[in-house]
Amino acid sequence: MILPGHLAASLLCHRHLRVDLRLALVAGVLPDVVDKLAYHAFHLVPSSRLPMHTLLAWLASTAVVALLALALSTSLSRLRERARVRSNLPRPCSGEGSRVRSVLSFSLAYAAHLLCDSPLVGGKLPFLWPFRAYHFTSPRLPLGFLFGLDAWPIQMLIAELLLVSLTLYLEWRRARALAAHRPEGERRSPYDGLA
Repeated sequence: MILPGHLAASLLCHRHLRVDLRLALVAGVLPDVVDKLAYHAFHLVPSSRLPMHTLLAWLASTAVVALLALALSTSLSRLRERARVRSNLPRPCSGEGSRVRSVLSFSLAYAAHLLCDSPLVGGKLPFLWPFRAYHFTSPRLPLGFLFGLDAWPIQMLIAELLLVSLTLYLEWRRARALAAHRPEGERRSPYDGLA
């Protein structure tokens, strides 16, 4: 899939799996950003699906997010503790749930990205690389099919169209439901509560 499908998958993860939207959006585009840059810009890898479209990268990047969440929460706890000692405030909760939610948000959205690029929708995914060899070609340019350089990935484009259409429809329904439950005098955009 291309960008609209991955953004739609991230938004669906946010809405229906209750994950953090910012982390879902980052995880939803991270594999393509890294792999496309490594392949097209720097010519470091043999495919535009390596190394981030793999099980190993999914697990490693989730571990990095977990370590970052732990380090950030530890630093924030120390700062709060210093502020509490100075101001004699009650001790706040530990933030364990926040760390777990961050890691789950990233991991689930990353998994959604991999699912959107999987053979289920006509994609090619080197999921078990480097433990298994994969031999497939990558487009010469990103979106090369638009310029007649590659074959049109019809199955993936249809899947993307369906995913984006479903997401837009669900968001439209959600916005209408929010607007219907607002008091008559309150006039706000139905998209005010997107986060």
